[in-house]
Amino acid sequence: MKWIRYIWIIMIFYLVCSARTCTENEEAAAKREEQYITELKDSVKHVFMSDSLSDQLLRAYEITAAEKLNDFADYLKIISDTSLDSNFRQQALKVAGNLLVNAKTGIEAWDRNDFKGANYWASPEQVIISTPFVRENDTTYAGSLSFYRKWISFSDPQQTGNLSGPHIINIYLVRSLKPFGNQQLRVWDVYLGEIK
Repeated sequence: MKWIRYIWIIMIFYLVCSARTCTENEEAAAKREEQYITELKDSVKHVFMSDSLSDQLLRAYEITAAEKLNDFADYLKIISDTSLDSNFRQQALKVAGNLLVNAKTGIEAWDRNDFKGANYWASPEQVIISTPFVRENDTTYAGSLSFYRKWISFSDPQQTGNLSGPHIINIYLVRSLKPFGNQQLRVWDVYLGEIK
């Protein structure tokens, strides 16, 4: 019976000692993680808040512009799909508007449809950078993308759509004030402009 007591005492002693070690390691790990997060935030701030951008960053923002063009087309598809809930379509309209450089941006060329009387939506194809970003002033870079539109039927998505174009869309890299946690920071962001 005594040996069972000794085993219990040794197990309790082991648990107490190991728990203290775990707590110390957790505290050290938490401090390391906090330091890592702080360094990561600083590096993100440095990239997005930089006064001037390297060629590598400008190329990355041009790729972002091409992705935003695809996102824009997806939102226009949602907006055009009358089978969807009107609140959902309204939200898509709002998000699509946030991708544009300003509320007066002319996108009339997007709506030109060669398939009159049919319910089609347009997907951008063969998107390339036609004019790389060039600095216009302290807060704006401008460039353009070239793309074709592939028209796809809502009723038969497998139907082969024709390509129309090429079209040109202006793209902008604008430095503006954005919320970042509890701070307001001046960061670079990509916007779409006029479609020709």
